[in-house]
Amino acid sequence: MKNTLKKGYQFRRILRTGNAFRGTSFRAVYRLNSLGMIRLGFSLSAKSGNSVKRNLMRRRLRHLAEEEGKRTGADVVIMPEGKLSTNNWAIVRKDFMEMLVTIEEKGKNRRKIQIRKSNETTDQ
Repeated sequence: MKNTLKKGYQFRRILRTGNAFRGTSFRAVYRLNSLGMIRLGFSLSAKSGNSVKRNLMRRRLRHLAEEEGKRTGADVVIMPEGKLSTNNWAIVRKDFMEMLVTIEEKGKNRRKIQIRKSNETTDQ
């Protein structure tokens, strides 16, 4: 399975039911999944920069997701803030890492709730 989101229904589901993350260089909406891997989708308009800059951003974030997001199970839609030419790669990387930490914390909390619920049902 490819680690990208391409279909419109996938984007709509995440944007409708997901949680938001806002960094200095991009906004993201994420939804936890049970696949155990991160899948990225991008919403980049032509106003954010030319195709070379948009594709560079996509490639860099996909590479970062492959390196750092292996243990993160989530679907993420990324939308840049402002022009891509004004974004510093170090800031984008820092924002992405903060987003991963936020998603992982959300996933841990979800697992704790599921364990607690399963224990409550077996106790009765």
